[in-house]
Amino acid sequence: MATDVQTLRASFRRLIPKADFLAERFYSALFSRHPETIILFQDVCFDDQKRKLDRALALLVSNMERPDFLRAYLQGLGALHVAYGVAAESYPAFSDCLLEALAAAAGPSWTRDE
Repeated sequence: MATDVQTLRASFRRLIPKADFLAERFYSALFSRHPETIILFQDVCFDDQKRKLDRALALLVSNMERPDFLRAYLQGLGALHVAYGVAAESYPAFSDCLLEALAAAAGPSWTRDE
């Protein structure tokens, strides 16, 4: 697992300068493929939202070896999103769009391992 953590952290470090592009690409894909999600963001400042996404990803990557912390953080984040109206069936859409955005931001360095 140590090698996987190191690989993921190194990959993420390469994406940090592209954080705005990554967030923009994610939300663009989410809203174009799943327009029903737009309502969840009707009162949201997108500059703030993009920063929240960037910070959440950074927090996850920096705490991968702390499962108790991640469990608590993700449970809280999940509860918050339920309160916003996010349904469980929305998570696969989120996942697909996030992976696409990560791949686009990584460019040619994107591989199955990264």
